[in-house]
Amino acid sequence: MTAPTLMTFADLTLIVPKLLENLTVTLGITLASLLLGLGLALTLTVSGYSRSTALRIMVKTVTDVLRGAPLALLILLFFFGGKLLLSSLALPAALISDTTFAILALSVGISPYFAEMMRSAWEAVDIGQKEALKSLNIPYSIGIARVIFPQGLIIAIPNFGNLLINLVKMTSLVNIIGIVDIFGRAQKISQNSYGAKQVAAFVSVILVYWLLNLIIFYLTSRIEKKYHYLLE
Repeated sequence: MTAPTLMTFADLTLIVPKLLENLTVTLGITLASLLLGLGLALTLTVSGYSRSTALRIMVKTVTDVLRGAPLALLILLFFFGGKLLLSSLALPAALISDTTFAILALSVGISPYFAEMMRSAWEAVDIGQKEALKSLNIPYSIGIARVIFPQGLIIAIPNFGNLLINLVKMTSLVNIIGIVDIFGRAQKISQNSYGAKQVAAFVSVILVYWLLNLIIFYLTSRIEKKYHYLLE
């Protein structure tokens, strides 16, 4: 009696194209979460430099709480909490899609890390640049927009790439509320084969995420090299 084969190359060539059919779900959630997460992070970063001690303490507390909260828990909290809120307001549960709840949870979960990226990039800009702006009487807003921000942006690119890679992987958690992304599709393939294709399905998911991460790393590296002269 021959032992069952865990996985073959043919399995991968059949499963990977099926996973790519759900790639738009993963990329859509990633892009929406990225944009909203950056917006929230900018708010946290700016508020963290406020002259108000109370506001700074509040921002620090919110940031620490979000960092300590498991992302899967945030997704479930937004999903079930959102449904309960809609129900209490006598609104239909379908008014807000499950995908929207997932995007909100991912955005909130990733925002403190983006905020830390922005803060560290801001502080990494040579202090002499900031002093030069004052000595030349350049308006603060213009100096920030044309001198400090571009340099901070280049400094932040490596961290941004790492966070974006993590965000792409985080999207796999949306499957816990029934959203079928590439990981959810792999689970369905495994279930439909009664577990026979389980290993091949999950290895295929890893391959797809790996390819996405390679693309992100390549693009961020090219951008960093192209604009590195701004730091010289």
